[in-house]
Amino acid sequence: MTSAYILIASILVLGGLLATLGDRMGTRVGKARLSLFNLRPRTTATVVTIITGGLISASTLGILFATSESLRDGIFELDNILKKLRSARREVSQLEDEKNRVEQQLEDARAEQIEVQKRLDETNRNFQQAQNQLKDVSAQLGVLRTEIKSLLGERQLLIQQRNQLNEQITQLQSQITQLKELVKKRDQEMLERDQAIQERDQAILKQDQTIQQRDQELADKDQAIKQFDRKIAERDQVIAQRETFLKKLEQELKELEQQLKQKERQLAERNKQLQSQEKQLAFLKRELEILEQYYQNYRVLRQGNVALIRGQVLTSGVVRIVDPTAVNQAVDQLLSQANKTAVDITRASSSNSQEPLVQITQAQVDQLVQQIQDGRDYVVRILSAGNYVEGEKPIQVFADAALNEVVFKGGDILATISTNPSTMTNEQIRKRLDQLLAASEFRARRAGILGDIQVGDGRLTTLINFIEQLEKYGQPLNVKAIAQETAYTAGPLKMQLVASYNGEDVFKTIVN
Repeated sequence: MTSAYILIASILVLGGLLATLGDRMGTRVGKARLSLFNLRPRTTATVVTIITGGLISASTLGILFATSESLRDGIFELDNILKKLRSARREVSQLEDEKNRVEQQLEDARAEQIEVQKRLDETNRNFQQAQNQLKDVSAQLGVLRTEIKSLLGERQLLIQQRNQLNEQITQLQSQITQLKELVKKRDQEMLERDQAIQERDQAILKQDQTIQQRDQELADKDQAIKQFDRKIAERDQVIAQRETFLKKLEQELKELEQQLKQKERQLAERNKQLQSQEKQLAFLKRELEILEQYYQNYRVLRQGNVALIRGQVLTSGVVRIVDPTAVNQAVDQLLSQANKTAVDITRASSSNSQEPLVQITQAQVDQLVQQIQDGRDYVVRILSAGNYVEGEKPIQVFADAALNEVVFKGGDILATISTNPSTMTNEQIRKRLDQLLAASEFRARRAGILGDIQVGDGRLTTLINFIEQLEKYGQPLNVKAIAQETAYTAGPLKMQLVASYNGEDVFKTIVN
């Protein structure tokens, strides 16, 4: 490794020296303007530089070849080395093939060895089984010998029994002879008995004739019984008809009972309706008392005969001016409606029917026209400018215009209260509900609702049903008023009352 570093360093140093020498020679040749082979001085300098570069390469190769035998071999013996390498690779490939073949043969030999071992094991097992069978056969042979001995003993016993049976047969033959004699005697007795039987048969024939006569009598009696059966069947049919009639009566009785139950249910429903109507009547009475109180307060406010109060709305409407020339017509129409309302309220009579009862300044009209002529929807109201008694005229009014836009969306909460029907009286519950409605109306007016405000469909029964459900519930409830649908400035604002318990809605005003 050290010699390689020295070689590289010497090559670099020698190359640098030769390059410097070549440059000096080229420079001097160029300055001296020497010429070789009749060449131009510049060309001569170039040739000198080329020769110097060739010397650098030649010296480098010479040093490498002189100092590195492996490099000489690599340069000059490269083809031989490559041939030897290819030959060696072929030999390696052949050796690998031979190795694979030997390994395959080894695998086959191992497989054969395993197969032979299996066969050997099988042979050993068969040999062991044969030995076991030989032992079993030997044991069975001993058993058979024992059985043969016992059979020989039994044979002797059977021979003795045969002799005994022969003796018994001889005795039985003698007994058979005696029995034959007895049979002959019995046959004689049977003949005598046959004669007696014939005599008895004749007597039986006579008895059969008597039985036939009795059968005829029984047949006559059966005929009479059948007649009685027919009569009984007729009576059964009559009884069945009567039972059918009774069942029909029972069915009619059941239908009458069902009708009676239905009428009782109808009566119960009518009683419920009557109770509901009584509750509604009580609620209406209470509302009437409230209205009477309001009316009394209103009379005090009127101080006698005030017909119009300051700020009272005479007419209102939603106006959109698409054509600027129609704005005056729209304002005149609103003033005409306000004039008609004022006449109806104040009961004023005018000698000159052409002169309007309500009056408004031209400046206010111009301001209103300027405000509503931009093409958007506006809620325009005509309001009374002061308090006026019946018959008083003229009536000064002023106009108010507000942009008709969305104030509440469906589901927006207007107000919320908490009640506990289990501890509060019905009057307290109704007062809390009045507070909820008042708070909802206050918020709606403050938010910009100018039109009507109603609960559900505006019917009184809807509110009464909700109050009844509220009074019957025995748990603390939160009651909230929410917007039933999108409400604009012009109204109407439809509210829905919802009672909730622990965050879950329990019941609400039902709108049909």
